[in-house]
Amino acid sequence: MVRVLYAEDDSQISQMVQLYFTSGAPDYRLEIVNSGRKCLERMSQERFDVVMVDLMMPEFDGLEVLGQLSARRDATPVIMVSGHGQNDLAVQALRAGAVDCIDKNSAEFRSIVEIVRRVHSRHQNRLAAQATNPPFAEARVLLIEPLEKDSLSIVHFFKRNAQSLHVSAVTPEEFEESLKFTLLCDALVLGPGLTAELALELLRKVRTRSSDLPIVVVSATPRSETAVATFKLGAQDFLVKKEGYQLELVFSLNNALKSAATAQLNIRLTKELAELNRSLEGQVADRTKELRALSARLLAIQESERRVIAQELHDQIGQMLTGLRFQLEAGQKSGVNLSEALQSTDEILRYVRNLTQQLRPRILDDFGLKSALDWHLDLFRRQTTMIVGCEIALPAERLPGLLETTVFRVVQEALTNVARHARGAETNVAVILAEDGHLIVEISDRGPGFDVERALSKRDSLGLSGLVERVQLAGGRIEIFSKAGQGTRIHAEFPVQVSETSSS
Repeated sequence: MVRVLYAEDDSQISQMVQLYFTSGAPDYRLEIVNSGRKCLERMSQERFDVVMVDLMMPEFDGLEVLGQLSARRDATPVIMVSGHGQNDLAVQALRAGAVDCIDKNSAEFRSIVEIVRRVHSRHQNRLAAQATNPPFAEARVLLIEPLEKDSLSIVHFFKRNAQSLHVSAVTPEEFEESLKFTLLCDALVLGPGLTAELALELLRKVRTRSSDLPIVVVSATPRSETAVATFKLGAQDFLVKKEGYQLELVFSLNNALKSAATAQLNIRLTKELAELNRSLEGQVADRTKELRALSARLLAIQESERRVIAQELHDQIGQMLTGLRFQLEAGQKSGVNLSEALQSTDEILRYVRNLTQQLRPRILDDFGLKSALDWHLDLFRRQTTMIVGCEIALPAERLPGLLETTVFRVVQEALTNVARHARGAETNVAVILAEDGHLIVEISDRGPGFDVERALSKRDSLGLSGLVERVQLAGGRIEIFSKAGQGTRIHAEFPVQVSETSSS
């Protein structure tokens, strides 16, 4: 969205311009203020891409606005909007830094949207251009002058008074021929011997080749219309041939070259900064990718360790306790009262089986997600005496192992939180494969609720943050809704690729 600011105290003109932009530039956002002071205030508050300023306004007129922006070193392109009979002021505005000038009483004003587009595009091209030249110490200046007398006079003056500016003169015909090749100069001067029509024609041709070459126009007559036209075509200055004009030409060229060098340096530094930002963003992205991969590996290792521990509990300790129970039964048959020892052994066996299932339920590996969820919900109801509603709609085929493990752990962790913080509250669990191919997992309760952002920001909230990370690592997205007194709802969605085999 291109942002345009327009300072105009005439409400009828403002409404007309607003209509032009609404109908002809939906991708542009126009903001209108009614004074130069408000224009400067808004520009200090926010960034705008193009600014239009009425030349005559209360408080600050257009020229004063340009002066303030120049003092701020604000490079936002400014289009001056003038009225009938304000040509001399318009020339001052263009010399003061305005990039274009539009007469609001002319037919050209109806093309204001296209003019703003052109100014914005030209400004963006300048910002994006490759700039490698440092601030100049010496510069090559090409003078286009048909009159030999004026050529010799200007060249001689520069040799005597401005040795850093090396001026060479060519006729218009010679310059036209050189346009077929590379322009080997740092600045261009259109001499006073050129007619206004020829000077404008040459200026147009140069601007088709180079948008940022500094150009100064020297005219034999002080015609404001010609001055406005030259500035619109991108000239940096317009001088009138009068006494002392050659010295003024030196100052003008120096200012134009310095401005061009500064602009090029700013572009280069902006580009280098952008490249540095891209590099830093790339490093952050790479680091984030590495951390996600590490988290995924840690979760996989955790599940693997749980499986090993569960297997050891089942195969070793469980078998040893079973053998011990057989021995106790044999002793009891021989007349020894070992009922309490047998009871303790049964309790230990039940505890080991429960612990094994909690660490890594064999039913999840052997029979899949639905059976594991049914088992866990039944166990949860028996352990907590809570009533939990359940809706499970899964395909007959097995889901991918990582997805089955993730969904089981999400439900397990969510129910653990319900038991801790919302015990006795109405709770519902839904695990459904939707028609769009996404697996929907939702756990809701009518408990006391909590502040989600605060809970996630706590360092000790490992269960909740770990649940979020687990879902994201499995390629899903999760939303947690909770407010004090309104219960909690955890909603997760996963893209599903159903396969007949699964790996855990």
